[in-house]
Amino acid sequence: MSIHIVILAASFAVILAGSEMFTNGVEWAGHHLSLSEAAVGSLLAAVGTALPETLIPAVALLMSRGSRGAHSEVGVGAIVGAPLMLSTIALFVMGVAALGFRGRRGRIALRVPRIDARRDLAFFMPVFVAMLLLGMTSLPLAARYIVGAMLLAVYASYAMVILKLKRSTDTSVEHGLHLEHLFGGNARDPGGLTTVIQVLAGVIAILLGAYVFVDQIVFLSQHASVSAGVLSLILSPLATELPEKYNAVVWIRQGKDNLALANITGAMVFQSCIPVALGLVFTPWHLSPPELLGGAIAVFSAALLYANLRDGELGTPTLLVGGAAYAGFIAGLVFLGAL
Repeated sequence: MSIHIVILAASFAVILAGSEMFTNGVEWAGHHLSLSEAAVGSLLAAVGTALPETLIPAVALLMSRGSRGAHSEVGVGAIVGAPLMLSTIALFVMGVAALGFRGRRGRIALRVPRIDARRDLAFFMPVFVAMLLLGMTSLPLAARYIVGAMLLAVYASYAMVILKLKRSTDTSVEHGLHLEHLFGGNARDPGGLTTVIQVLAGVIAILLGAYVFVDQIVFLSQHASVSAGVLSLILSPLATELPEKYNAVVWIRQGKDNLALANITGAMVFQSCIPVALGLVFTPWHLSPPELLGGAIAVFSAALLYANLRDGELGTPTLLVGGAAYAGFIAGLVFLGAL
């Protein structure tokens, strides 16, 4: 058993290393392409940091080969768990970071453009609610394909809206490109080819780590007498959402509150579309009570955030409530007998 825990931890480390390479690379890609800060946060950084929690269910569902079983449960659990973790624990971490860096920042509340965050949440909430409701039905395969294609169209329309935003003249990248550091180049002015190579290397590392991670989740669930879906619902997002949490802390420390929140809300939009489309295609998409509970709490927390984005400041109480919401989810799992 101990060797499997070591392998799980090692695969997780590979996922995080790959995610760091990818995120750093796409931020420089945004610089090369002159994309707006909102596009870098809500689109490039969001997609980059969402790769681990997206590829884990993708790998799991491909390994299931369309049949029900532990791999399929791991995939669906990770799909529903990602928005839950983003809308609860990730926001809680942001609130703690805002309190921890209040001296350096000279303030506690986050200063964020109300329109940017509300735009992301306005995409996320209706789409995710619809997918939860569909998870309570038994859709035929053809209908699931159609809905999956609709989700891809929704995300494409969201991306088009984001890409039309103009880049601010004072937007900058804080860290040099890692690959240029490694080979002694100018990390503050990396070449386009080096940036692409780093992005691809990050994707490969995440894929390899995700493949091993899924297998170890299935093994541990069998030996711990816990449903693979429930274990994935808790453990997969808790581990793979670390890039978003890490980015949020760094950007809050730097006073880039818009990037910090955009990374979270943009990832929520991505998670409600792309991974769910995979789930619809490769599984019957019939959600269990723990998955429906997790999804409902994710929507509740997102709605609370939306309601409190009334002006250009976001207070820490709203963010810290995310921790209480996740505690409520764990209590709900205990009540349902899933833990």
